[in-house]
Amino acid sequence: MSSREASSTPVPSDEEVIAEWGQVIRGFSVTNKKLHLAVAAAFNLDEPETETMLRLGGNPLHRVPMTVLAREAAFSSGGFTKVADRLARRQLVQRSPGADDRRITYLELTPAGWEMAAGLQRLVADVVRSIYVDILGAERAAVVASAMRDLRKAHRDVA
Repeated sequence: MSSREASSTPVPSDEEVIAEWGQVIRGFSVTNKKLHLAVAAAFNLDEPETETMLRLGGNPLHRVPMTVLAREAAFSSGGFTKVADRLARRQLVQRSPGADDRRITYLELTPAGWEMAAGLQRLVADVVRSIYVDILGAERAAVVASAMRDLRKAHRDVA
């Protein structure tokens, strides 16, 4: 007996599976767009810049190797260099060489960048609460996050 036959839950049709996936994608897309519109209005940051500032702000040392940031944000090295350049022109970050390994270049927050990152973290938390947690409820929001974590782990070979 297959696991499908043993389950009392009906197996969704192809159309149902596709429709459900579409709902996931559209729900994420409109919610994420709303978040990034709020960030752009408050801080004039695009999505890659926001991700970079949040990662740097969330790091205890407020600095991360550029290759790590690029990989975590799923950017090519060249694409991430452009993000870093834009943030550096705004004097929010600076590049610094690794003390022990000159091949490593860190991106680190400047004092102005640290101030922005702190405000950005507060704004993102507030907006996410209002457009995600308050709508789904804390328990359902945690279930969605857990499910997405499981999917990410299952497909880490792509990331």
